[in-house]
Amino acid sequence: MKITANIVNLGLSRITIQDGFIQSVKTIGGIDRKRPFISPGFVDIQINGIAGVDFSAPNLTVEQSIGILNKIWQTGVTSICATLVTNSLDALARNFRVLEKARQRDARFAATVPCYHLEGPYLSPGGARGAHDPTLMRSPDWKEFLRLQEAAGGNIAIVTLAPELPGAPEFIRRAHKAGIVVAIGHTDAKPAQIHMAVRAGASLSTHLGNGCATQMHRHLNPIWAQIAGSELSASLICDGFHLPLDFVRTVYRAKGIDRCILITDAVQVATLPPGEYRLAGTRIRLLPSGKVITADGHSMAGSSVSMSRAIAVFRRYTGASLGEALQAATLNPAKLLGRSQICSAIAPGQPANLTVFHAAVHALCVEAVLLGGEQVYCARSEPNPPSARRTFVSARKK
Repeated sequence: MKITANIVNLGLSRITIQDGFIQSVKTIGGIDRKRPFISPGFVDIQINGIAGVDFSAPNLTVEQSIGILNKIWQTGVTSICATLVTNSLDALARNFRVLEKARQRDARFAATVPCYHLEGPYLSPGGARGAHDPTLMRSPDWKEFLRLQEAAGGNIAIVTLAPELPGAPEFIRRAHKAGIVVAIGHTDAKPAQIHMAVRAGASLSTHLGNGCATQMHRHLNPIWAQIAGSELSASLICDGFHLPLDFVRTVYRAKGIDRCILITDAVQVATLPPGEYRLAGTRIRLLPSGKVITADGHSMAGSSVSMSRAIAVFRRYTGASLGEALQAATLNPAKLLGRSQICSAIAPGQPANLTVFHAAVHALCVEAVLLGGEQVYCARSEPNPPSARRTFVSARKK
């Protein structure tokens, strides 16, 4: 298969794909605005569900899990960390086993969901708890975690925790040594506890600027400590609700684009109509604006944003170039996870997980998605393709 499309910072290029991998990339001219762009498939390291499927639901099935693939691909995403939130150990283990069965049953699900993100139950039950159930929270326990890792087939790649909890420093050291990304999130920690977590091996801030108390000390708080931590990458929810422009711009300038990672933190209401739903037992509401909140109004409860829109919001808030925004949704999360089956660049030898799109003002208009060289989504085949979409890139098999 050969694809001709624009590559940001390179120009109009011809990409040759063979046996599921990129074989060659040849520049054939400057950027052609009449043609679409192509990039590595977007990577979302924190997604709780979509299209009515909640990865933390007590009745999650293998069929439901596999059934979300097309909805994921429509947003330009080819790799996700299915995320399980605070729950009982038995419930967490059960759902990890369901996801593993889905990976074993469907090769495309396994390719799209190479690993998992465990967000809780090792979180702060205080003001930083967000929509998580504080009655199910507990201190980190390595033996307990290994039980969950066994249920997950060894595929838990990220653990988000509050570093002020008893036992957290030792847990972080063990997880880091085991090759697991330790993220700081839903924390009421003091700055010294954030610095301790970084020294122990924490390398990521989960949805920085969210999952924290509404009111805190103007200087001695966990947000400033995480922004200052040069070793910490910052994941950001750019949906227009979670973070104001000034905050996103400040993180972008302080961290640099190499340390910014875009996430959706999407929950099952993504792609659904406004209404009341449940998230891991918590009642939530999807408002007509697209904002997701707990039914009691205590906090936001994930998002309904797509990665294609989050990229556009990030650009608008920061003034970042298209190339930088794409980096925050592709190369940066791919490097963080360090898994060879995730495409990190359009280069020979990389898996052909690719997204073809047009760059519009408010979102990227996804034209097509390839997974392992196979076209798994094409806007032209949708019943009502958005009018902003134009003809898909020319592609032919050799």
